[in-house]
Amino acid sequence: MSSPIDDLFGSDSDLECNSITQTLITRHPSIQGLFVYNSALHDHVQICNNLSSNFFPESNSSSAFSQFIVFGIPNISAFHFLLPVISAGLSLLDFAGIAYNSNTPPYHHPFDHCLANHYTAGSGIKPHVDLKRFGEAIIIASFGSTSIMEFRRAANVEGNVIHDSAVVEVFLRPGDVILMTGEARFNYTHGIPERKLDILYIFLINLTTALARTPIISLPLEWEVLGPFPIGSREVGADPLSAYGGFEVLPYNTSAHFPSELADNGYVTWQKIKTTEDKLTGEQVVGPVEFDNVRWEFNAQAFGWIALHHVIYFRGFFTVPETGVYMINMNQVSSFKIDSRAFLGNLYSYEHLAETPVYLKEGQHRMFVQTVMDIRIFGGSIPPRQKFSGSIVPVSNFTPQSSIIIPPQDSIFPEIIDSTFITPYASVTLMNTNTTLEPPLEYIEQPRKPRDGDPDQPSESHKDPWSDRDITLESELANTIGWVQIVSVDCFDKYGNDVPIRMTMLNSIKLAPGQMYPVPLEFPVEEGVNIQDVELDGLKIVFRGMKLDTRERFDVEYFPKKFKRRVWGDGYKITFLDYDGSVQYAMAKPPKSKCSYSKYDRCPIILALHGSGVEADSDFWLEAYNRHDQAWILYPTGRTTWGFDWHGPSYMNIQEALDALSELPGVPDGIEDDYLVDKNKLVYTGHSNGGQGAWWLVSHYPDLAVAAMPAAGFMKIQLYTPYFLRVGDAFADPTLRGILEASISEHDIDLYSSNLAGIPILARSGGSDDNVPPMHTRRMIRLVNEWARDPNIAIVSEIPTQGHWFDGVMSDDIMQSFLDKYLVRKVLEGEGRELKMEGGEKGELKVGEFQKISVPVLPHSFTLSTLNPASTGTKGGIRILQLEVPFRLGQIQVHQHGTMWILNTTNIRRFGFVDDSRRAGVTGFIVDGTEFPAPVVGPSYVYKEGTWQISSDLLWLSRERHPSTYGPAMNILKHPFLIVIPSTPTTTKMGTIYRQVAQHIAASWYLYGRGGTQIVRDVDVLDGLAARYNFIVLGGPEDNKWTRRREKEGAANLVRFLPDGYQISNRKYVGPGIGIIFSAPSPTRTRMGLFISGTDELGFMKAAWTIPFRTGLMVPDYMVFGDEYGDPSTGWTARDGAPYGGAGTKGAGGVYAAGYWNNTWEYDDRCGYLK
Repeated sequence: MSSPIDDLFGSDSDLECNSITQTLITRHPSIQGLFVYNSALHDHVQICNNLSSNFFPESNSSSAFSQFIVFGIPNISAFHFLLPVISAGLSLLDFAGIAYNSNTPPYHHPFDHCLANHYTAGSGIKPHVDLKRFGEAIIIASFGSTSIMEFRRAANVEGNVIHDSAVVEVFLRPGDVILMTGEARFNYTHGIPERKLDILYIFLINLTTALARTPIISLPLEWEVLGPFPIGSREVGADPLSAYGGFEVLPYNTSAHFPSELADNGYVTWQKIKTTEDKLTGEQVVGPVEFDNVRWEFNAQAFGWIALHHVIYFRGFFTVPETGVYMINMNQVSSFKIDSRAFLGNLYSYEHLAETPVYLKEGQHRMFVQTVMDIRIFGGSIPPRQKFSGSIVPVSNFTPQSSIIIPPQDSIFPEIIDSTFITPYASVTLMNTNTTLEPPLEYIEQPRKPRDGDPDQPSESHKDPWSDRDITLESELANTIGWVQIVSVDCFDKYGNDVPIRMTMLNSIKLAPGQMYPVPLEFPVEEGVNIQDVELDGLKIVFRGMKLDTRERFDVEYFPKKFKRRVWGDGYKITFLDYDGSVQYAMAKPPKSKCSYSKYDRCPIILALHGSGVEADSDFWLEAYNRHDQAWILYPTGRTTWGFDWHGPSYMNIQEALDALSELPGVPDGIEDDYLVDKNKLVYTGHSNGGQGAWWLVSHYPDLAVAAMPAAGFMKIQLYTPYFLRVGDAFADPTLRGILEASISEHDIDLYSSNLAGIPILARSGGSDDNVPPMHTRRMIRLVNEWARDPNIAIVSEIPTQGHWFDGVMSDDIMQSFLDKYLVRKVLEGEGRELKMEGGEKGELKVGEFQKISVPVLPHSFTLSTLNPASTGTKGGIRILQLEVPFRLGQIQVHQHGTMWILNTTNIRRFGFVDDSRRAGVTGFIVDGTEFPAPVVGPSYVYKEGTWQISSDLLWLSRERHPSTYGPAMNILKHPFLIVIPSTPTTTKMGTIYRQVAQHIAASWYLYGRGGTQIVRDVDVLDGLAARYNFIVLGGPEDNKWTRRREKEGAANLVRFLPDGYQISNRKYVGPGIGIIFSAPSPTRTRMGLFISGTDELGFMKAAWTIPFRTGLMVPDYMVFGDEYGDPSTGWTARDGAPYGGAGTKGAGGVYAAGYWNNTWEYDDRCGYLK
């Protein structure tokens, strides 16, 4: 995420590299002799730290102003960290055309005086003109904070200075350098007013903003680094260092060596690396780390890409100047740890809000980071160039209003055609940055646990910062302190007139400390206000809120950016309410000509899925497809640029986008009937991860496919970034490994390839694609054609010498001809014929009329396969509703014999039929020897008591699992969910941990899915909520009243809570460090809950951080984590290995139990594992 300052004034990344100096040095428009060099010092944070340590080692908040002076060119040059300042000064002199003597070796610069002033927040320097003896030109460099320097024309510079009242303000960012010469040097005073906030007016966007003078904090300037160690793809819970004491407590010692098969001779050791700054963007960057004893290319020759996967551990100290709330963002890491607490990292470097508000105490802190080299994210370069970046910024830099900040880049607003909003929905994200409820984090040196052969360790104990207080009082206070409630919203145009607006939520929004929420908004044009009469640019949105602890009311103002205008025929944005109530968007490109001829013959849709890291509204992606003559093109987002690989929440997003398009937003009045859409006639297409998504959609929802055109799509994540070198597999029972992998195998496209038979497919690949090698595409084509018994039904278009992306990859003549073949209506020739239309109506197509677009005919024989009915649609109108054994492969083989269908099943318990015109001539069917009349839509067919039966009883939906309540754990995200925390936890410490974890879950859902959820107390959960929402429930029955209730109502059939552990079936797991995560039905069994508990803090954290917010993470319906399972919140173990010895933490080998509940929500040996 860019900083608010960059949003207002631009950042270095907006500049062309070959003209940085010429672009950034400017003459001041009104003060002659004043030159400004913006962002001159890319290393300004390091220079500032060096200034502080060399010139002001004793400075603190009690001294408002300090000064240090250096005289003489040699003395100034001795401070090497000043060289970038000198270089910037010389550039300014050159730009201003000022001659200077630089021929005095070895210094080559004319600067012979250096004054360094240290200001604290609120201090400044009075207006003055520098003495003449300082020379004709003065260079001023800004460090540490933004500020405004005031210039006034002086009437007398020798005696008493008398200056004009008119003030010229010059805004300075850290790293800016200015030159004063001539008029600016001698005839203007300059000074810094004494204040903590600078009020800045930006005339270009007519905005006034307040910028706090707060110091910039550096990441640790030096890191202790240990690695690389092996790690599997998407692997958590395995820590190779836990067997030796754990990363956090191991002493830095370059003589110590630790085993790693990645390195020559099998050992790696410590090294140090410094934080640097990106020369272009100014970001603080760590890495890449060089490992001279690792031959990456040689390792990859034997094991492929997975040999490049590795983990590196970093730790270092940083200093906080004053106690307060800081916004921390760490890019390209999944998590990081400060002192004793772990936080969510911005792994994919998303541009939407990824900062975490953290309450830090003044003084020194320690940061721990684990980087995982994942080639899917960071590429497969050899050697790997893994690095991460980050920032620690005072929250005041984000100009909060009553602790609320609004990141402008996160807002979603509709676009405009003909002065009218295309769609009425918008979204503005609010974050409550008030995290002062909790004790501020401070670093406390932890004594290392003694081990054999170690010297005695210090035994001094430190005071517990979590000193117990009155639990009841503390719980009541914790329920409101720091919370805010957003009650309503208003909107005004630039003239102050009311503009209708409302939040689409049924209830007000409550934000916990540290929580963000994308507030869904609607401009309700149906309420009598013609949006065309509203001045759309210059709107002001005002959120009305209240602090729940003090009942103080407040307003938060937001000014949307200028709305984007489109014309009919362009690709344009449609905004809509997604399944979870958040506002999302998709891009739509209309057909060139009429393509809808009746309610049964509407326009097909080309569903174009973007690749990883691609924004759906980018010109690059919109232009990848040519506007089609007779089909809409819909570009969904999948909720983020990475999304969920178009599965789960991303698939739900596609469905809502299709529904939104069916309302024909943006289509001019009077021609709507010419552009009606058919959501059941789709061409699945996409590139890279979008190509994988196209494969996934056509294999899981084949009946909606007119055709498919995937490009550069991988077959499944386990083959794209192989899973076979996972560290934990060396310790895990093969049965357990199979159960865990089954939780992601429903996305194995090759396993579902039978469903593709009969569908026209053109798969595109670059012959030299080293990102998604063409073997993925070739293998899928082979499988599809084998199932179809036709070697040419699916074909490959492989372009020799081309790579992953190339011009025309989605739109060259080959691809365009394929689309036209199945989407352009053909004119009938010869005799007219009778046509039986969908819906039972009859009509006649005459010579010269267009033939209807339809899905392909069914093969004579076909097979419907699934591993999970929750993510599988129909084939031939057959829908699998239940498997006999969940998450084992289920299949229905269909053979057409005259007017009869012969069905043979494998692992199927219940199925049903939906309408499908291709089944019109079927008079009956036989399933596993049991004969039925023609298929009936509505009832289900169930295998019971050794035979198949038809059943009209819908009560099974309230007794058994069904597609809406099948797992795995990730499916909790496929429906709106709430986070349920205890209202009266048993200890103060656990109460705070529950709130922290709730905030982490909400932040994860926003980061990975741009979704919003709310945190509620257990006592506030009523049956009405349980019928509408899924729940993520924190704490066992001793803490959480909802868990207690569900246990009494039947959850004991799933998990029995013991005083010091858990029991599943006849197995008990007791002891410290044990955690559990499991799904269970709601009271009505129409929704689900995901319950998270632990025998102690460590066990609870293991379970809580295992919620799968990313694809590829293997979490079935339930898991029990033992003491040999590492802490997934950090990637390492924060304690001294396992208390009972062994090989430390073992990933999957540390899992005690895992599996899937059967159809009646009970443990089943056929799909479960108990260690």
